[in-house]
Amino acid sequence: MKNSFLIVVVFLWILLFLSQTASAGNFELKKIQPEKFQLQKITFTVSDSWFSRDKAHHFLTSAFLTTAGYYYSRELNNFSNFKSQQLGISFSLSFGLIKEIRDGIQKNNSFSWKDLVADILGIAVGLVLVSD
Repeated sequence: MKNSFLIVVVFLWILLFLSQTASAGNFELKKIQPEKFQLQKITFTVSDSWFSRDKAHHFLTSAFLTTAGYYYSRELNNFSNFKSQQLGISFSLSFGLIKEIRDGIQKNNSFSWKDLVADILGIAVGLVLVSD
């Protein structure tokens, strides 16, 4: 079980790494001006594509976070199987929600329901991978 889990985790990270196309030219440093704290509107979208690299990243990351949360609680903390699955789901879903809320607050970005669906599908696959 442990060996197959590690193989799946390594495989998912290799897929995620290979799908990244980040280069040094994609980043720039900006001087940040201090701002007062204020609530911002969250923008939502449903017009993005169901099949994109972004959805694959959401799917793979959620599957990885679910299995990592499960492994941490089950193998390292000796929690029950059910409790470990709950922790894996909570860990992954909270990251997905936080990321989408952050996207919704940014100026040229928006909260994507389709990204959240990809996260949930990744969580489901992660649970299948750790099921006994």
